[in-house]
Amino acid sequence: MQKNNYELSSRLILCITLCLVIIPAIVLGFLILKYSVNVPIQDQWQISAIFEKFNQGTLSFNDLITQHNESRKFFPRLIFLTLAFLTKWNIRYEMLVTFLLACIVSINIYILNRLTIGGSQIKGLTIALVSNIFIFSAVQYENWLWGIQIVVFTPIVCITTCILIAYSRLNNLAKILICMVLSIISTFSYANGLLAWVIVLPALALIQLKYWSDIRKNIILYLLWIIGFLANITFYFHDYQKPLSHPSPLEALQYPYQTFQYFLAFLGSSLGVGSSIQPLNNSIVIGAVIITLFIGFCSYVIRHIKDYELRHKTIGWIMLGFYAVISALVTSAGRVTLGIDQALSSRYTTFSTYIIISIIHLMIVVGEDAIKKEYFLINRNLFSKIICWFLGIITVLQIHNFTYSVDKMKSWKQDFLKYKGCLLLIDFTHDNCQNLIDPYYFEYIKERANYLTEIGFLEPGLIATNRIPDLVDMSNSREVEGNFEKLEFIGGNNLLATGWAIFTDTNLPVDAIVLSYDNWQGEPIVSAVADMTMPRPYLVKEFKSQKYFKSGWQKVLSTHMFPQGNIQVKAWALDTNTTKFYQIPGTYLVNKNGENITVLFRNQPTLN
Repeated sequence: MQKNNYELSSRLILCITLCLVIIPAIVLGFLILKYSVNVPIQDQWQISAIFEKFNQGTLSFNDLITQHNESRKFFPRLIFLTLAFLTKWNIRYEMLVTFLLACIVSINIYILNRLTIGGSQIKGLTIALVSNIFIFSAVQYENWLWGIQIVVFTPIVCITTCILIAYSRLNNLAKILICMVLSIISTFSYANGLLAWVIVLPALALIQLKYWSDIRKNIILYLLWIIGFLANITFYFHDYQKPLSHPSPLEALQYPYQTFQYFLAFLGSSLGVGSSIQPLNNSIVIGAVIITLFIGFCSYVIRHIKDYELRHKTIGWIMLGFYAVISALVTSAGRVTLGIDQALSSRYTTFSTYIIISIIHLMIVVGEDAIKKEYFLINRNLFSKIICWFLGIITVLQIHNFTYSVDKMKSWKQDFLKYKGCLLLIDFTHDNCQNLIDPYYFEYIKERANYLTEIGFLEPGLIATNRIPDLVDMSNSREVEGNFEKLEFIGGNNLLATGWAIFTDTNLPVDAIVLSYDNWQGEPIVSAVADMTMPRPYLVKEFKSQKYFKSGWQKVLSTHMFPQGNIQVKAWALDTNTTKFYQIPGTYLVNKNGENITVLFRNQPTLN
């Protein structure tokens, strides 16, 4: 009876632990669904050129392999192309692929865990839970919410898969050939992917190595690997052009101290960036602790390099850690002149995450080995408590980052809903949305957006008219709460418009605010898209609800296109999914007499 109860209790604990392990992935999936915006941004416009060429039958190999910034995104371009024609370029499916790549990494890490650490399933799942908290951390929000960042996850998928293959029972030739293919995929997905050639070879050579003489037996295979690496480098850098906007790595030599700080901040950012007080300094300190621990564990393994069991269990994790370290070194050299704060970029946490995962596993393996060899004057119970405390501290730090990261996701969504509103009206806004769309690329983006609308690849497609009456939702399927609070003349033929607005069905700020003026026929037409998410603390106090805090908007409105005479100026909420407009209460009458502008009066009540 007691045995049956024990087995039932163990199974229950196992099931609970298994459920906990997948919670980080479930939470992240929910956040991606909630805060993602289906709109192409930044580098995605350059990627979209291949859709037109494919559609016209002119797409070539050179178009797929051509350099983009520092990378040659051949394999991601194939993914983007396939998804675009399957989904009409719904960017969220690219985010789904990114999420699935992270799931593959999680599975790879768990299998490596079981191969190298062993022990009970509950022990393995507990370590997997902590690993998943980092793998699926919201602190990587830029990479989760930007579809093109498939490129960032491809190398780590290839590298962790190669390390797994190194532990497999495949013959050495098969291992080399499969890993060469994966390294090619890694190389021609992202510039960072070149590291696969450097990271994977030591794993292939040392993980299964029982006798040092075996290296000579496989020397031809290792030479084959080196030849493949050199061939990839030669092809990669053929006709390579350093992006003009990117600093030279040689400049880092002039700032050794700042470069070292950048390096440490890079490594510590995934734990320190969410701090409300001095996140840069915290990240530097955490980075120093991380690299010290990593060097310490590597030194221990090197000291006992002849110990096959220890080497077998640790080489994979060491090489995973070196992936993060080398990424930090390369990025520090290439980006330090942009400022040390740049090391805290959310995009980089996807790299720095893996040295923490490496340290978690190395601490357990090295600690157990040191106790077995009686290097530590502690028993296993005390060691287990130390491990639990360590895992608990880094987990708390990561969870502390969660609130910070979710706030960043909210801001990301609001910023790109506003951007999407500007994009949908790109043919009509009088200021060309210069506060949202880079003026240098404006005409290019406008051309691409019109073509994508033509082939049905931009959802919901560019708005085809600037006449507001044609765009108003007559069915009032959504309700807007808000107020066009003020319109005042500020000189230079400019007006300052301010107000606030939320959609009542979501209790969130509206997607975008569009200001209109009457044309010579007396019809309201599109003028400009306002700046959003301005704090409105007085509304929070008045209505006793935080939902109003970021509901504010404002816009400096140029009057150079206004017709002469009396003109009505109105504000509209734009639903970027349906392209429908909803008027914000408050209409102002403006008189233009020559170059003289006068705000006459407001002809609607101040409040709803």
